[in-house]
Amino acid sequence: MLVHASPRSLFARAALVEIMRTMSFALYEEAALEIALLGKRPPEVEKILAEPASRQTMRDTLSAFAEFIRSR
Repeated sequence: MLVHASPRSLFARAALVEIMRTMSFALYEEAALEIALLGKRPPEVEKILAEPASRQTMRDTLSAFAEFIRSR
């Protein structure tokens, strides 16, 4: 699973996904965990990550990723 903190990295992520596919990685791509944190100061990051919606998104994504690992 690839996780990033900036939507500006979408092209880099796409390139990395292609490289990983070429190398036959079992890559989890079902869900994307995208929480924009780039350029934020630590207090802002803490506030964003503490929001119920952010916490639920992280929980759901990690839970789905754990299920992906168990299914392999």
